[in-house]
Amino acid sequence: MKGLRLVLVLMLLLAVLAGCGKQDGGNAVARVGGSSLTIDELYASIPEQHLAMMSLEDQEEAVGNWVKTELFYQEGLRQGVGKGDEIERRLGEIERELIAEEYIKRRMSEVPDVTDEEAAAYFGKHQNEYAIQVRLAHILVRNRPEAERAREQILGGTPFETVAGSSSIDQTASMGGDLGYMRRGEMIHELEETAFSLKVGEISDVITSGYGYHILKALDRHPGAGLPSFESKRSVVLSFLTSKRRRDAFDSWLLDIETRSSVHVDTLLIRQAATERMRGAGDPSFVDQVNKQSGDDAEDGTP
Repeated sequence: MKGLRLVLVLMLLLAVLAGCGKQDGGNAVARVGGSSLTIDELYASIPEQHLAMMSLEDQEEAVGNWVKTELFYQEGLRQGVGKGDEIERRLGEIERELIAEEYIKRRMSEVPDVTDEEAAAYFGKHQNEYAIQVRLAHILVRNRPEAERAREQILGGTPFETVAGSSSIDQTASMGGDLGYMRRGEMIHELEETAFSLKVGEISDVITSGYGYHILKALDRHPGAGLPSFESKRSVVLSFLTSKRRRDAFDSWLLDIETRSSVHVDTLLIRQAATERMRGAGDPSFVDQVNKQSGDDAEDGTP
């Protein structure tokens, strides 16, 4: 539970920074000076999925962490810590992220649920695909430049399993990235459509997910034994369609906001600053990487 406890510490710290526990209440579970933490505030500061996993000991520890943080918070205020520019900047960042997160949460609540009828209709059109098994190899890295370099190595003739063994942070790296045979519903949604569209031997483009940046290779395809029933795949289909509907809604909102806003990203300035920073740190490979990317962009007209 150590990972969970760390999450709870951070969640409660954010609650303190956002003003949680400033008003005294009758159902306070903890008080420090004139501040209190109510049971409602405690539960509101913890994501529901984490709260469901917490034991009584975990909840008591979370309250103890709130007390420790509040003690340091109040003492920091007494010492004038809250008046610094750095605190103002960090509070601004937290507020920015919380507002964006809350906006997305509210918009997501407006997305209608996928009905059984919609799921059954989709399954009827794709039933054969749910019988197919695809054997996949997989590379996972932390950022896009790493992924692009790995893909270039593979396309340049280096075996996929060699690149996976040297570059991938996935647990399958030692096995050349081999995931074995997969069916629809057995992998993260961001990979599924690409995985089942690949021909045997084909290498995917770089795919982005919440885990990082992925490259897939189709090693084999098997038609499977018989056609599955809708009931046997109902939860998988509902999960896939729900995720897709929310992802499509998110992309639509983002596009709409972008078209109504003025957005400019100075890629050249980012590269110049990054190059200077890494040159000062003595990392010539990074400088070479930035120079190569700049040259590629000059060829395709990217500013």
